[in-house]
Amino acid sequence: MADATKPLHPVLQAVDDGNLRLLKETAGVVADDGIWSRALVLAAMNGRLDVCRCLVEDLRVDVNQRTFTGDTALAISAAYGTAAITKYLLDRGADPTLVGALWPPLHGAAMSGECEILELLLSAGIDVDCFDSVYGTPLHAAAAVGEDGAVNILLEHHADKLFFFYLPQPDKILNLHSTPLNLSILSKSLECVKLLIKAGADVNKIDHNGYTYLMVAADICLPGIMKCLLDAGANPDIPDPFGTTAIEIAALRGRRDMVEMLFPLASTISTLPDWSVDGIICHVKSCGLPKDIHLCEKKRAELKLQATEAFKRKEHMIAVELCTCAMNFEPSAEDLAILLANRSLCLLHSGRGKDALSDATRCTMLRPLWPKGYYRLGAALMFLEDYEEASRAFADGLELDPANALREAQEAVKNPPCTGELGCLSPLGIRRSR
Repeated sequence: MADATKPLHPVLQAVDDGNLRLLKETAGVVADDGIWSRALVLAAMNGRLDVCRCLVEDLRVDVNQRTFTGDTALAISAAYGTAAITKYLLDRGADPTLVGALWPPLHGAAMSGECEILELLLSAGIDVDCFDSVYGTPLHAAAAVGEDGAVNILLEHHADKLFFFYLPQPDKILNLHSTPLNLSILSKSLECVKLLIKAGADVNKIDHNGYTYLMVAADICLPGIMKCLLDAGANPDIPDPFGTTAIEIAALRGRRDMVEMLFPLASTISTLPDWSVDGIICHVKSCGLPKDIHLCEKKRAELKLQATEAFKRKEHMIAVELCTCAMNFEPSAEDLAILLANRSLCLLHSGRGKDALSDATRCTMLRPLWPKGYYRLGAALMFLEDYEEASRAFADGLELDPANALREAQEAVKNPPCTGELGCLSPLGIRRSR
């Protein structure tokens, strides 16, 4: 966890070594500048119950004191620690409702698949549907990473399997298609899908793009999940905004097995000249899927506007999702470059430097004479601390647009993103890989 190139603070080193004697000796001489809360977090993360006892009982460290990154020992223990330490912290008065900088305790346990810790936290009285603006509910968090054990426990505690976030509700947005069932499909977890369907999840829900779960399963080639959805009554005839159905998407992906699965249940499509498995596959391969250009333009414009508004509200993850959705609606090379530039900025403000760099690089490839692409590239490189390459990118922008270069470069690097939003800082203040 620690950066090997930088020595740890003596207190943290004592925790890392499990040196209780040294901890007690330093207690009287080391000022509490936040180091003791970090020490407790490190002990919890390392699974050192003896060190936790020493810090809490002998040195009187407050179990609810936050580190300078905003985390608590319980929030970290829930995801990285042990059930014994989590129970100890709860018994010593740790508040299970305090949200850490990285995640709330219940969400951390759900995402890590720590089932025993999950049960401990739920028994402490935490609302099973407690909402977090980044992760949604604990059920969303568990489904998003395919933790079926956690999903099962949360459902046994009556978690809301239908929880869904719609635009525009800035206080209740996770992303644009985030029902637990949708997230389970995207995480390719058949077990989570089965659990949610058994609990009564709606298999015919339509997401923000107008896609059904069957379409999602067809698009990412998941025949097992598709069969599960069909067995539960998913309707293969529901079209997307362009009139396309799941069987056509399966054909486009070249999945004959999925076309055969859907064929007996799907209604005849009048625009297909040969209504057979071979006929559907042949037609889609030859002609592609129909797209209404004007409808695509309208949808792109709506999503771009929503992304801009989300960015202004500092809902950077939502803005990323909106830009991504807009890319699904047949943008030209020029429009795609604009969307990539916008998404790069949103990713940068979400602390995702490598993804921001990837988008900025693609942007400059699509529009090599557009200065803004190079400013986005320079900003991403600055965030990743590659100053030499960043200066080259800014120089390229200067050459293309000398009149506005200074203003654009200043705009590109001002308001550095908050690393806490995605947990780029560890609880000890050590920067995670970006």
